[in-house]
Amino acid sequence: MDNMQIEIDIKEATAVLHGLPPSAMQAAWRRTLRKTSAWIKSQTAKEVGAATKIPQKVIRHRIYFFLRSSDTGKVWLGLNPIEAHRLGNATRTRKGMRVGRQSFEGAWRQSKRNPRGPIYERVGKERMPYRLVTVAWQQAGDPAFRRAAKACEARLMVILRQEVNYELQKVMRRA
Repeated sequence: MDNMQIEIDIKEATAVLHGLPPSAMQAAWRRTLRKTSAWIKSQTAKEVGAATKIPQKVIRHRIYFFLRSSDTGKVWLGLNPIEAHRLGNATRTRKGMRVGRQSFEGAWRQSKRNPRGPIYERVGKERMPYRLVTVAWQQAGDPAFRRAAKACEARLMVILRQEVNYELQKVMRRA
């Protein structure tokens, strides 16, 4: 997967903060980064969940936000295939297994050893070689993440204005 980096010029939004102490400016910016990362997580989970029929709860566990320094943040999305048994409750059907909204023909679960464990499928026609059933979602996940990242700048500016206003209100209450 390609690295995607978005740089946003916030000079015009932080011009109002010049009268405030540096700690207030820093606090407003950190809150803005954290709230924007939460927004990106929710938007990505909504779009990917709708496109792939994967529950949003599972997708949110694969999105991480790192505050790299005092003024930069990083959002990471893991696009590796998801194990089928993590998508929801698995039920046995005539043709195989059904988990959540997805069906897997010829799949089974080792019910005596691990009744809540992974789901397997045969590799060939013989009995022994089998593999873990996974759901590949990179094709739908990557474009959804990129769409959310493009909308990030507008959302970041809205949140930054709110946080600047909050810091100004705190200063006014003290004065």
